[in-house]
Amino acid sequence: MVENKANAADKPQKKKSKLKKTFKWLVSAIVLLVVLILAGAYWAWNYFDWKSKVRQMVHIYGSQVVGTDVNIGRIDISLKDGRGSVSDITVGNPKGYSKDLIINLGTVAVKVDTDSVMKALKETAQKTGPKVKTIIIDEVRVNKPEVTYELMNLNKNNANDILANIKQNTASSAQKSEPKPQDENAVQYNVAVKKVVVENGTATVAAGLLGVSKSLSVPLPTITINNLGTEKQGISIENGLARLFQEILKNTVGAVAKVDLSDLLSGVGDLANGAVDAAKGVAGAAADTAGKAAGAATDAAGAAVNGVTDGVKGIANGVGGLFK
Repeated sequence: MVENKANAADKPQKKKSKLKKTFKWLVSAIVLLVVLILAGAYWAWNYFDWKSKVRQMVHIYGSQVVGTDVNIGRIDISLKDGRGSVSDITVGNPKGYSKDLIINLGTVAVKVDTDSVMKALKETAQKTGPKVKTIIIDEVRVNKPEVTYELMNLNKNNANDILANIKQNTASSAQKSEPKPQDENAVQYNVAVKKVVVENGTATVAAGLLGVSKSLSVPLPTITINNLGTEKQGISIENGLARLFQEILKNTVGAVAKVDLSDLLSGVGDLANGAVDAAKGVAGAAADTAGKAAGAATDAAGAAVNGVTDGVKGIANGVGGLFK
C-alpha cells in the first residue's frame, strides 16, 4: 500500500521532468532555426553577388543617361542595421575636356532598409513575387563632393554639356513606344530613396581658354532631395542617377554664375593683346611686298583681335551669361 502511494507521487515528477526536457528541446530547436536563418541571410547578403549587380547597373544605366562613363567602387553595408557606405561614384568628362572626371562623389553614407533587400533577394532566388523589386533606402548623404567645371571656350562648358545629355537621353527613353524585349525571368531592381542630402561640395572652375591654365574653387550650396520613387513602385536606377546628377550640376552652374571670374579670365586679355602685336608684325612684313593687300589683311586681323578683346572684357564684367 505504501509502495503504491510512492509510485503515485513519482508520476507528477516524471511528467514534469519530461515536459522540462521537451521545453528545452523546443528552445534549442528555435535557437538553431534562428541561427540557420541568420546564417542564410548573411550568406545571401554577402555572396548572392547583389553588390556586383548594383555596380553593373549603375555603370550601364548611369552611363547611358549621362553620356559618359559612370562608375561605382566599393559597397560596404551592414546586415545588422543597413548602415554603410558606397565609395568612388564618379562621372567622366565629355570628350574634348582636359580633366578625366566632372563629378566625384567620394564616399557616400547610406541607410538601407535591410528587410526590403532580403525580400528582393529571396524572391529573386525563389523566382517569386513581382518582376520589379523595390529596394528602400532611408537616406543617402553625400559629403564633400567634387565637381570640375571646365570651360572649353567662351560659350561651351562641361556642366551644360552633361545636362544637355541627361535631358536628351531621359526624354528619348520616355518616348520609347515599346519596351525592349527581355527574358520572362528577368528581374528589375528599382529604388525608393526617402531622402538625399548633398553637402559641403566644392566646384573647381578651370579655364583652358586660348591656352590660359588657371582655376578657382567655388563652394556649393547644400542640396536636399526628398522621396525619389515610392515604396510600392520605386524609381529606376537610371532616373534616380539622372535626378541626382542634374541637381548637383544645376547647383554648380548657379554657384559659378554668381562668382566674379575676372581674375580667372584676365589672362585671356593678355593673350589677345599679344595677338594684336603679332598680327601687326605679320601685317607689316606683308605690307613690304603686298601693299594694299597687306593693308586689308592688317585691318581684318586687327578687327578680329579687337573682337576677341572686347569679348573677354565682356566676360570679365558680366560672366553670368556664360552659365545660363
